[in-house]
Amino acid sequence: MRVNRIEKVFPCISDPWKLRIILYLDQQPDLALLHKYLGGRYSEPLGVVIIRSGCRELNFFATGKVTVREVIDVGEVETLVNHLLAQADHRQFIQEEDGYA
Repeated sequence: MRVNRIEKVFPCISDPWKLRIILYLDQQPDLALLHKYLGGRYSEPLGVVIIRSGCRELNFFATGKVTVREVIDVGEVETLVNHLLAQADHRQFIQEEDGYA
């Protein structure tokens, strides 16, 4: 799973020097998996996992939509989201290999 496309870029409300970005993944994420391996807050009824990474807040929605605030540029957000998704996949793989899944 990776970033498919950047949908919108807005100025960030809390810091006008930074951006808010809406992007979409190439497939729907497994929110329970993201919550388990990346932490954050998970609301199954709302279909969202909220993750903090430094000062950035990422909202992963069940539809594949991701919103990120407090980023410096578009390239940074794409790299960050892809890194977090890969990190969750790797952690799941390691647990399955160790027989803890």
